[in-house]
Amino acid sequence: MVKLSRPNVDICIICHDFDESLRFYHEIMGLEIVLDLAVPEDVATGAGLAPRGFRQVRVKAGETLIKLVEIDSPPGPRTHEFAAGVRWLTFFVEDMAATYNELKGKGVTFLSEPLSALDAAGVACALDPDGILVELVEPR
Repeated sequence: MVKLSRPNVDICIICHDFDESLRFYHEIMGLEIVLDLAVPEDVATGAGLAPRGFRQVRVKAGETLIKLVEIDSPPGPRTHEFAAGVRWLTFFVEDMAATYNELKGKGVTFLSEPLSALDAAGVACALDPDGILVELVEPR
């Protein structure tokens, strides 16, 4: 078993349109930027992270860091078709109605109105600029 030194994991998004992704997570979602760094090519290629050096901006969501990557010649955006791999991020919110209305007012397009679920008072989903599903959940 892997012995973790921290109770959380970080998530990395290789951004097709870095500026739009940073705007979405920082300005629209309101996540704090905690680090902006350049990862040199020798580290990127040596560790198998990327085919060349890149910029990484980390934003904080609770105790989770979302690492947004800006790289020359980024891959194309994902389709929103169901696929293997990391598909969505879940953000637990205190007030679904207020959060939904605030984000909708900032131009976020949701896939539906908030819905009730067995384990949630409300669930609403939108897509980020790279086609990753952003799920908002208000726990019961």
